[in-house]
Formats: sequence, structure tokens, C-alpha cells
Amino acid sequence: MGEMVAFDDLTGYLADGRGPGIVVLHEWWGLVPHIKDVCDRFAALGFTAVAPDLYHGATVPNTEPDDAERLLMALDRERAISEVASTVAELRRRGRPKVGTVGFCVGGALSLAASARCRVDATVAYYGVWPHSGERSIKTPILVHVAEHEEHNWPALPAHFPEWFAGMSNAEIYIYWGTQHAFFNDTRPVSYDEHAAELSWDRTIGFLREHLS
Repeated sequence: MGEMVAFDDLTGYLADGRGPGIVVLHEWWGLVPHIKDVCDRFAALGFTAVAPDLYHGATVPNTEPDDAERLLMALDRERAISEVASTVAELRRRGRPKVGTVGFCVGGALSLAASARCRVDATVAYYGVWPHSGERSIKTPILVHVAEHEEHNWPALPAHFPEWFAGMSNAEIYIYWGTQHAFFNDTRPVSYDEHAAELSWDRTIGFLREHLS
């Protein structure tokens, strides 16, 4: 459904559903087919989704977590935040005045960090946060999906994640009991949870339709 596009020294996967804009932020595997499929799913529901390639061409099979970790460790956070802002701007140049961000894993952390630094109308984060990266300064609506058994990022544990947003009326947090990190990724049977994936997707779509319409 989508295509690769270039803008502002970036490339990204664009799936144009003619509606509000969504920046889709990839996991530590890079801009792999799963993330492109997520963009296509958004487009099928009427959104215009762009997934920027934050690794600039590098990807890793989801059977190689050690290689993915090396890519993640090499990620320049400030540059990545700037590239998310560029992607938001690109969607607005394409006539999408309202834009949200949706991120998974490191993309979830980046979704929150970028929304604290640039104008975003709605923010969704799946099991990822960089604490004290400005998340408490976000004034627009936030939706967070948390795995019960978080094995990769201790700040994203159910015992900790809500702390970063305590007292913030614009933040909505859901914990998916019995799930592992990356429960949304249907290309990883070891962690995928069909019920949690479908429920979190329904909540995400409802949230985005409410705040981007």
C-alpha cells in the first residue's frame, strides 16, 4: 500500500490514507516490514502514516537481539528527536494539520521524548520510556501501553511507568497483565499476545480518532 519517500535528509515509509497524520516510530530492529505493515494498517483506517528510518538503512532480523542492541546503543537521541520533528513537519507540509506519534519499544520512548520537544497533537507509547526526557512537560493527550513482564527496560515496568506521569490528567495508562515486552509485534511469536495486541490497537485507534479528528 505504501512507498518509500525522502525528505529533509531522511527516508521513510509513507502509507497515505488521506486523513490525519501519524508518525510511526520503530523498535530497535529498525524500519522492518512489521513497522511498514503497521503504517499500512493505519492507512487502511484513513490515517496518513510515515515511519522515518531512524537507523538510516540499517535493520536487524528479530532473531538477533544482540545486533539490535548495538544499533540502539549507537542511536543519537538528539538527532532522533530532531528527525521525528522533521517527520511531523513533513506530514503538515503534506496537508495534515493534526499529527500524532505512535512508537514501540525505543520508538515508544522516542514518541514521548519528541512530543515534549515539538508540537504534536497526540502521543502513543508502547512499553518504552526515557525517564526525565521531558515527559512531564507534555500538555497534549498521552496514551501509554505497558507490559506486565517488562524484561528490557526497568523504567517501563508496571511498578514504575505510572510514576513518570503521576498527577497528569492528560495521560492515560493501561497495563496488559500476563504480557511481555513487544506484545504487539505479531512477527515475534515468543512475545506476541493476540488479545493484548488487539485491545491496545482498538484503544490506540479510538484515542487517535478522538484527538486528531
